[in-house]
Amino acid sequence: MPRRAVRGPPKQKTTILFKAGNLPSSPEELFRRVFWKSDFLASEAQNFWHEVKRSEPMGLPIQTWKDWISKRSMSVGQFYNMIHGLVGAGFIEKKDSRWHLSGGFLRELEQMVAVYSSESGLRAQPH
Repeated sequence: MPRRAVRGPPKQKTTILFKAGNLPSSPEELFRRVFWKSDFLASEAQNFWHEVKRSEPMGLPIQTWKDWISKRSMSVGQFYNMIHGLVGAGFIEKKDSRWHLSGGFLRELEQMVAVYSSESGLRAQPH
């Protein structure tokens, strides 16, 4: 019998739009940079993220998607695109069949700052 490779769960990834010299000034702008192809998904993702935030520390059950799409005029495909974007950006994560806030986004930014600071000799300036 042939052996099959054992893989862990796939890592979600998404593209976040960085605009040099154009700092995000609001949470809406931050979500638009993750969901730059769709203002609708940016808005829905921000609303969903707030629901996850309100549900902490218990988390939001993953079955919530059924109610979410029926109340929000959203297709199943749009919902999964939104979830993949939020997970891929490191905004939320799934633990024990529940959605929780994630520190992944902050960890990536901190690592980018550390690498750039090390290479350039510059340090981030607090504003």
